[in-house]
Amino acid sequence: MLDWKRRPTLYFIRLMSVFFVLFFMLRLAFLWLYPETFAELTLGDIVYAMLKGAWFMDSSITMVFLGIPFLLTYLPLKWFTSQLYLKLVGWYAFVVLFAFALIAIGDLQYFGMVHRHTGHELAAAMQTSTQAMVDMLVSAYGWQMLILAILMLGSAFVWKRYMMPHPETSYLKLGWKRIPFFVVMFLLILLTMRGGIESKPIQSVFAYNEGSMAQGHLTLNGVFATLHSLKQSHMRVPHFMPEEEAERIVRQIYASPFETYPDPDYPLMRERSPMRTQDKPYNIVIFLLESWDPDFIDITRELAGKKPYGVTPNFNALAKKGRLYTNFYANGQRSIDGIAALIAGIPRVPGAGGLGEGIEINGIGWMGDIAKKQGYQTSFLSGSFRHSFYMDKIAPLAGFDTYYGSEDLTPLHPNPPKSHWGGWDYDLFMAGEKLYESSKQPFLSVMFSVSTHTPWALPEPRFKKFKGNSDKERFLNTMYYTDWALGKFFEAAEKSDYMDNTIFLFLADHASGNMPHPNMREQYKIPLLVVGPNIPQGLDDTLSSQIDLIPTLMDWAGWGKSTYASLGMSMAEARDKRSVIFGRDAMTGRIEDNGTLVVRSLDRMVYQEGEGQEVLDNEKRLKAQVQVLLHAWQHNTLMKVEH
Repeated sequence: MLDWKRRPTLYFIRLMSVFFVLFFMLRLAFLWLYPETFAELTLGDIVYAMLKGAWFMDSSITMVFLGIPFLLTYLPLKWFTSQLYLKLVGWYAFVVLFAFALIAIGDLQYFGMVHRHTGHELAAAMQTSTQAMVDMLVSAYGWQMLILAILMLGSAFVWKRYMMPHPETSYLKLGWKRIPFFVVMFLLILLTMRGGIESKPIQSVFAYNEGSMAQGHLTLNGVFATLHSLKQSHMRVPHFMPEEEAERIVRQIYASPFETYPDPDYPLMRERSPMRTQDKPYNIVIFLLESWDPDFIDITRELAGKKPYGVTPNFNALAKKGRLYTNFYANGQRSIDGIAALIAGIPRVPGAGGLGEGIEINGIGWMGDIAKKQGYQTSFLSGSFRHSFYMDKIAPLAGFDTYYGSEDLTPLHPNPPKSHWGGWDYDLFMAGEKLYESSKQPFLSVMFSVSTHTPWALPEPRFKKFKGNSDKERFLNTMYYTDWALGKFFEAAEKSDYMDNTIFLFLADHASGNMPHPNMREQYKIPLLVVGPNIPQGLDDTLSSQIDLIPTLMDWAGWGKSTYASLGMSMAEARDKRSVIFGRDAMTGRIEDNGTLVVRSLDRMVYQEGEGQEVLDNEKRLKAQVQVLLHAWQHNTLMKVEH
C-alpha cells in the first residue's frame, strides 16, 4: 500500500492549500469590513464570486510562484526530491505567503479609502523609489512593522513544525518514465498560470465580466491585482502645478450652463441637464469602422479637391441625408483606444494603461451604464473574436447587456475564406439589424467592424474592385466591401419600425496607416457622419473627437439629466473654444481651434505648432488635463459608483 504522506505531490498540495486559505479569509474580511459595498450581492453571487476567484485568480497567482518548483520535482533527478530541496521550497513558500499577506493587508486598508483594489499606484511608487517606500513604512508604521516582524518569527516556528516535508519523502521509482508525467504537469501548470485555455492570459478585468463592480471586487484578490500591475503598469502621476489650480483650469475648459459638478472630490464628474426635452428618446446605433480614413472616402476626397476612388457609394448616399463632420479626430491610434474613447469618454494618456490593462477596475462613466439609466436596452457587437481586447469581459462591465463576438455571428457569405480577425462585416451588420428588429425601444448599440483590417481579406472575389496587390488597393477593396455591407444593412433597416426613430453614427476607431499623412493632425483625423431625426443635414467643421460623443448623445437623443465623467464636451452645444486631446505611445497632444498643437511626454515638450503665448497656454491646459485625469485614476475619483 502506498504511503501518500511521503509523496512530494502531496507536500506541494499542502503548501498551496495554505495560500487558498489566506485568500478565502481575505474575501471574508472584505465582506465583514465593507458590507455596504457588497450589500447588493445575493448569497449565490457571493459564493460564485468566491469560487470564481479561487478557481482563476488565486490558483493563477499561487502557481506563478510555486508552479516551477513543483514542476521540477517531476524531473528524473534525485536532487529535486531531496530533503534539502523540499525544505528550501518550504521556506521559500513561507516567505512568499508572508509577502502575500502583507500585500493583502495593505489592499484591504486601501480598499476602504478608494473603493477598489491596489494596482497602478503601488507599481508607480515602487518604480519611482523603492527605498523611499521602505523609509516611509519604517518611519510612519514602525510599531506595526515591529509587530509584524514578531508575528513572522512566531509563524516561522509553526511553519517549521507543521509544513516541512516528511523526512522520508520520495517519488515512486519510475526513472525516465517520469518524463510523460513531467509534460502533463507542465501543461497543467501553464494553463493554471494563464487562467485557462483562452488565447489571452488572465488579467484583473476577468473578475468583472459579470458586469457587477461589487461582484468583481470580491472575485479579484489584491495580491493578483497588485502583482499584475507591477508587471504591466507604467502609471506615474505628474505634479505640473498645484492640484487646485489644475482642477480650476479643467473646469474652465468644460464650463457649461447645462452642467454642474455634483461632488468636489470628483473633478471630472459632471451632471448634464437636457438642452431640450424629448418625450420619446431616440435609439442610437454606432458603427465603429476599422481604419476608415477621410483620405479613402469618396465624399471627403471630393471635398478636399481629390479624385474619389469610387469605393463608398452607400456612405456617400447616407452623407447626403445627414451631417458630416469634417474636423473630427480619434483620441488614439489603436482600436482599443478608439473603443475606450467612445464608450468611456477617456483618452489614453502617458502614465496610465489602457482599457483591459487595469483602469477598468476604477469607477468609469460607461456609455452603456448611462444609457441604461435612461431606460435603454444596450448591446455591443464586435466582428472580432469574443476575447479580443478582453471585450467579452469589458462589455458587461461597461453596461452592455448583450455582447456578440464573431463566434456569435451567422455566416452569410457562400463558402468564404477564413477571416483573420473574426467575422465578416456583412455578417456583423445583419446580426445587428436582426437584433434591433426584436429589441424593445429605446436601444443603444455599438457595432465594431474588422474587415478593413490588415491583411485585407475579402469574403468573395466580386468585391475585388482593384486588381492590384498593393496594400492600398487591397485596403480599398475591403472598404468597398464594408460599404456594400452598410448598404445591405440599410436596405433591411428601411423596412423596420425602428428606422425613423434612430440616430446612426459612422466613425472610425483610428486613422488608416495606408496613406502618408502630411502632418500630425491628419494622423488622427477620422470621419464622423450622423444621420437621424432632428440632425440637421450638411457639413460641420466643429473641432471634436471621439470622447465628445457621450455628452453629445445625451443632447441628440433627448436624454434626461445624466451624470458622466469625461474629457469631452457636447458637440450640440455652442462654445467659444473647443479642443481635442489625443494619446500616442508615451506622449499626449492637444489641438485647439485657434490652430495651436502641442505634444509632450510627462517630462518635456516634444512638438508644437502655433505662436508663442498661444502654445504656452495650450500646453498648460494639456498639463492640467493630464494631471487631473491621472490623479483621478490613482485615487479612483473619476466617476462615483453607486454601490
